[in-house]
Amino acid sequence: LLKKDRRYIDAASDGRAMAGVWDITQAPPSMYEIGSISDVSILLFCLSAVSPDKMPDAARHAASTLKPGGTLVFRDYGRYDEAQMKLGTSRCKRLGDNFYVKSDGTRCYYFDLDDLRRLFGEGGAGLEIIELKYLRRVYENRSQDSTRTRVWVQGRFRKPGVLTN
Repeated sequence: LLKKDRRYIDAASDGRAMAGVWDITQAPPSMYEIGSISDVSILLFCLSAVSPDKMPDAARHAASTLKPGGTLVFRDYGRYDEAQMKLGTSRCKRLGDNFYVKSDGTRCYYFDLDDLRRLFGEGGAGLEIIELKYLRRVYENRSQDSTRTRVWVQGRFRKPGVLTN
C-alpha cells in the first residue's frame, strides 16, 4: 500500500524515502543501504513482538539507521496495560516476564520505562534520551457499561552528534 501512495512515490523518486521489509533482529539486508541515512526512524508497536533476548539487537539496528543528531520515536505496550492483566491470569499464555502470547498467536511484551532506558540509552543502543513517559487512557463503552484502561510507553531518543543534511 505504501509504495502505491502518491506522496511516497514522489518522495522516493526524489530520494527522500525508502520502504522495504526487514527483520529488525537481524543485520540489515545488503540490498538496503540504511546505515546512518535517516533523520527520523519510528518504531510503533513492533518491538513488543520481538523475543526479549533479541530486543537489544533490534534496538541497535534501529539506532544504526539514524544520522548523527537523528531521532528515534518509539511507542509500544506499557506495563500493567489491561490486556496484560487479562493475559496474566492464564498461565499457558505467559512466555516469560511480561511476555505473553495472544489468542491469535502473536507475541506481546509489556515495557516499563527502565526497559527503554536499558535498550536505547547509554548502555544499550547508545542514544540520548529526550523523552520517556507512560501514556494512560481510559476508554468507556456506555452501551456495555464498561471501561478499559490502556497503558503505553513512549520515548524519543537522539543519536549523538550533529545532524547533517
